[in-house]
Amino acid sequence: MTTPRRLLVDPENACDYHLVSRCVQRAFLCGRDPLTGHDHSHRRRWLVDRLELLARCFAVDVHAYAVMDNHFHLVVRYDPTASARWSEAEVARRWVEAFPPTENGRVAEERKPEVVELLLGDAERLSRARQTLGSLSSFMKHLKQPVARRANLEAGTSGHFFEQRFYSGALLTDEALVAAMAYVDLNPVRAGIAERIEECRDTSVAQRLLENSAEALEAYLAPLASGLGAEDARSRPGPTVGAYLELLRGLAGSLDAPASARSGRAAAWLAVLGRRQRAYGTRERLVDWARRRGLQPREKPLPT
Repeated sequence: MTTPRRLLVDPENACDYHLVSRCVQRAFLCGRDPLTGHDHSHRRRWLVDRLELLARCFAVDVHAYAVMDNHFHLVVRYDPTASARWSEAEVARRWVEAFPPTENGRVAEERKPEVVELLLGDAERLSRARQTLGSLSSFMKHLKQPVARRANLEAGTSGHFFEQRFYSGALLTDEALVAAMAYVDLNPVRAGIAERIEECRDTSVAQRLLENSAEALEAYLAPLASGLGAEDARSRPGPTVGAYLELLRGLAGSLDAPASARSGRAAAWLAVLGRRQRAYGTRERLVDWARRRGLQPREKPLPT
């Protein structure tokens, strides 16, 4: 029996999460189908573009992502209280950016101010917009639904594209956050699609590699897309971008080695993240997390 979402996602406190959603029956709906030979790899970009748009509007920060042939991963920070602090004008602006008016299938930029004014004049609709923009489940729903509809239209089919329930694992420490980011960024390497991180596509590491100036590499890791902003986002020193990329390169080079031959705490992170737990962190944090939710603490802690 699955754990209720209300126990997995903290309704009061900001937290980091590893999210995963799969295509129905794990079909290769975003890649090359080995049985039919049909190539749907272009759909990965649909997801990335939609993610970049919604992440600036919803109460989330995106730290990492990877779009694979039949599933995708996200590492996000979600603050369930952030939307309550937004002004009515901010809610209306975000809503119209996320769901803009269209004409003949194209965004009608000139109509945005008019739609904002209409929304500000409708208190009930504005309240629903605030609730939606502040919901992690709504974020995932509106990320996936347009992609599913577009894919069905392209293929001339109907029905579900993604499995309905998405996986979520709480990341309780900064170490767990970095471990999850590395796990997500190295998905193409583990799948045998790429040998080096420079060959990864449709991932956050590919996006970070584009910013390879000395200043960018010396900066601390920051969200790739932010809907929380500096006021709501938690500042964390963490590794620099350059140090994180070197961590990924080292891990990518060791993935082909037998598990017994791998060494270091970082390599052990990946093994723990592969367990699909409800939460990740130190043993003490996991026990406390489970106790506060009335759950049995069955998660495996990250190596110290």
